[in-house]
Amino acid sequence: MKRPLTTPFRRTLLASLLLAAAPGAFAFSINVNFTGGLTASQQGAFTQAANFWQSVITGYQAGISLTGITIDASGAAIDGVGGILGQAGPSTIVNQGGYVLADTGTMQFDTADLANMQTNGTLVSVIKHEMAHVLGFGTLWDLNGVYVNGSGQYTGANALAAYQKEFVGQANAAFVPVELGGGTGTADGHWNEVDGGAGLTGIVDHQGRDMRNELMTGWLNSPTFVSNTTRMSFADIGYTVAAVPLPAAIWLFGSGLGLIATRKRRQAA
Repeated sequence: MKRPLTTPFRRTLLASLLLAAAPGAFAFSINVNFTGGLTASQQGAFTQAANFWQSVITGYQAGISLTGITIDASGAAIDGVGGILGQAGPSTIVNQGGYVLADTGTMQFDTADLANMQTNGTLVSVIKHEMAHVLGFGTLWDLNGVYVNGSGQYTGANALAAYQKEFVGQANAAFVPVELGGGTGTADGHWNEVDGGAGLTGIVDHQGRDMRNELMTGWLNSPTFVSNTTRMSFADIGYTVAAVPLPAAIWLFGSGLGLIATRKRRQAA
């Protein structure tokens, strides 16, 4: 049974990477319904982001009859240049197979910022980050029992197992650290950083990449990567996930938004 999700859309300011999946058919479908305010090339950026997540998520766990999600996407006036670039989240959710899942979602981007993001090469990155929240990253954790708001401790078994293996010295970790700073929309919905993203976390993967550079943290730090921990977190909330490809990460670095060179605070997501 569908019911509206009453929590506000999460909002983000993100400049990170462009990681496009190869074209082709996907078992898991992200259907983007464009409802106005976006040019043809901007709509193409949504397709690239959708292709990436369709290459990561292959379907659903047993007992779930869904085959994908429909997202309404649009450009609209929000707050002028800078500030909030986009807002996104699940619109309706369903209970199936013991999970709470997003069935439909909404993504809206500020028309005052779209051209600038496109010029800077960051639009796909912003869309990809927001789309992860529509799919349930950070937005449906509590409803799926993998996170208690305010605890800072993500305990989903699949992501935790990936985290223990992926990051040096975390083999006995009891949880994946979750951000508690940054205010509403950043806290409780991203992997943890320190000093508002300004300092290294000291949590490093076997390729030497610090956790602050992960795509789904609360602040941007380049070069950005998508961890297996993030990928496997979707298995904790009802999806099936593709094995991590080798090499583990392929990335192109974004140049920042506006006058920001290396870091932009995500005010919300």
